[in-house]
This record gives sequence, structure tokens and C-alpha cells, in this order.
Amino acid sequence: MSFSQTYGNAQANRVGRTSITFFVKDGAKAAIRAALADGGYGTTYQEGFVNMINDLLESQKREPVA
Repeated sequence: MSFSQTYGNAQANRVGRTSITFFVKDGAKAAIRAALADGGYGTTYQEGFVNMINDLLESQKREPVA
């Protein structure tokens, strides 16, 4: 069975994952990206948020998400 028959129109890199959407005030995106990068979490939103959440989870003795 092919990928498209199994998963439909899903992108291969999204199979088994779920999304989270954040709504922020106008102009906040650049400040958030800069804060994540300056904090050493990464230069993209996805990388930065995942790394920041993993640090929080590890500080609480929980399993990281990625």
C-alpha cells in the first residue's frame, strides 16, 4: 500500500505529529523569535519553542517532547 493510500494528503514529515497554534499581538513575532534566539533555543519558532518546552519539562523531571 502506498503512502498516499495509507495517510491520504498528509505531508510525510507531519505523520504522527499534531500542531499547536499561538496567536500573538501584532508585531510580537519578531520579538519572540529574537528572544528565543538570544536565549539559545534556536532561530526558528518551531525549534525555539520545542527546545524551550524541553528545558521546562526536564527541569520538572519529565520526558522531553522531541
